[in-house]
Amino acid sequence: MTVSFSTGYRNAAAGAALNALPAEHIMSGCVIMIYAGSIPASADAALESATLLATYSLNGTGDALGWSAPANGSVSKVPGENWSGIAVASGTPSFFRYQAPDDDGALSNTRIRMQGKVGLVSDPSADLALSTMAITNGATQTIDAASATVPASM
Repeated sequence: MTVSFSTGYRNAAAGAALNALPAEHIMSGCVIMIYAGSIPASADAALESATLLATYSLNGTGDALGWSAPANGSVSKVPGENWSGIAVASGTPSFFRYQAPDDDGALSNTRIRMQGKVGLVSDPSADLALSTMAITNGATQTIDAASATVPASM
């Protein structure tokens, strides 16, 4: 039998996971950090030799990213918000972490993190799709659209 979730459950889970009102603020204050290098085995694992390429925050200020109110189990980037940052290194991104800005990337089973694969918009396996896989040190980076969905069943 497949476990299924109601839309109400999915909305609450999506909102809670990504700090969207009116849910609890599990990921309050979080930003997206893009890395080059080997993808850690889990979001708990240490970054090892991964290189930070860019940190995306609200208007590139370090402030937390905002998510819309959940609908049908999904949350999206708040319309009109500018998610941006200046690249701190050049490279090809391989993964991201949605995490607190002060997270040092060390092994932890208490830090609040989400981790996923970065790929091109054309890559259906990418958890974060970018328009280019070339990040250049000093260049402004932006994320124009973002959404996350809690599945209806698993």
